[in-house]
Amino acid sequence: MSTTVLPSSSASTPLHSAARVWRERGVLFAAFFAVLAVFPVYTPFDSKLTLPTTVSILREGNIELDEYAPTFETFRHGLDERDGHLYNFFPLGPSLAALPMVVMVDGLARVAAPLGSLHPGLAKALEDWRHAYDTTGRVELKVWDGPQRLFASALVALAGVVMFAVGTSLRLSRPRALLLATLFVFCTPLLSTASRALWQHGPSLLCLTFVLLCLVRAKETPSTAGWAGLPLALAYVMRPTNSISVLLVTAYVVWTYPRQAGRFFAGALAVALPWMTLNFVHYGSVLAPYYAPQRLELVASRVAEALAGNLVSPARGLLVFTPVLLLGIWGLVLEGRARTLSRLHVFLLAAVALHWVAISTFPHWWAGHSYGPRFFSDMVPYLVFFLVPVVRELKWKGPEARRGLTATFAVLAVVSLGIHIHGASSRAVYKWNSFPLDVDEHPERLWDWKDAQFLGRKR
Repeated sequence: MSTTVLPSSSASTPLHSAARVWRERGVLFAAFFAVLAVFPVYTPFDSKLTLPTTVSILREGNIELDEYAPTFETFRHGLDERDGHLYNFFPLGPSLAALPMVVMVDGLARVAAPLGSLHPGLAKALEDWRHAYDTTGRVELKVWDGPQRLFASALVALAGVVMFAVGTSLRLSRPRALLLATLFVFCTPLLSTASRALWQHGPSLLCLTFVLLCLVRAKETPSTAGWAGLPLALAYVMRPTNSISVLLVTAYVVWTYPRQAGRFFAGALAVALPWMTLNFVHYGSVLAPYYAPQRLELVASRVAEALAGNLVSPARGLLVFTPVLLLGIWGLVLEGRARTLSRLHVFLLAAVALHWVAISTFPHWWAGHSYGPRFFSDMVPYLVFFLVPVVRELKWKGPEARRGLTATFAVLAVVSLGIHIHGASSRAVYKWNSFPLDVDEHPERLWDWKDAQFLGRKR
């Protein structure tokens, strides 16, 4: 009698598992994006020229904004003029990060053009996009404000998915990894700053979250450390203060995973060489003007104030606007007690500390007209990483209950959530920067607890 051997279901397990992972992360991205996109506040201040630069790359094949020259007869903020050509003074990185999204939306808008007859609102949306993309000369830059907010929300949502992967890689259960990722996206400046416009911070912290994922996974799969070079170099293209991460992460990888150094540097050079070449062609230097160290100012009294202000100012303090991050200190204590405090913890802690010093050397350390600790936004991935042991310890019932820790975490997370929801939904908090006095001209307002920015009083 012949016996039929059925194929083992385990043979398809890896494929099914991979499909489940991608489906899970796709749903998570969609959920994060949907919530972020609902919040109405957008802040296209320094980022006004981000998407025009993206469109110029796609349509003209260059980063020059000469085709919009009549626009700049009245609008000059963030404009750099060199050798008769016009450029966005701010880093090119966010414009590059927007490239795939602009290509996708433009392609869909043109393919879907016949569907405009189905509804007047859809027809107008499609027409508005095509007009914004195709128009040159004198243009209304505000037409890009809405797309900016949506694209920024997509980048932040993706960062949330990557943080979820960081959590699961660190052996958090899926519910706890989801808690970590949700806190990362909604209880920090990711919600109130990074997702509101294509500032440098959203693409920057996305790159650093990818770097973190590579380094976390390298503990079990050392080859992933080699992949960190690519997002690390991109992080510097997004924002120059990430030079600190470049130096420290490079040292960490070379010291801890020397066999991966070749792949690490190859990935970094794949980004650095074309970027430096582009800078040299347009600016005559391997670095763009925005990256010049002359923008820093070492005045002891001002730096001392800035160091304090970046932590505890009622208008810009990281620990005031995101108090849940205070528990990162307890997270490090827990790691120390468990003898799991690693070299990675030390290097990331050093990166946060040096970043804090660096942003405190800016003359306008309060980041101009913004909400909360904008300059600290880039470090949020590292700061949330320190919360992992805290999230692991949360428990309300049972013999191992940690009620005090759990209650403290819940209170601080809810306070942080409320503050950042307020920043993403109330325009009053931005009017605070101008009324009753402009904060750039009266920085003493940064210390006025009676008129704290996060209270968002109507004006």
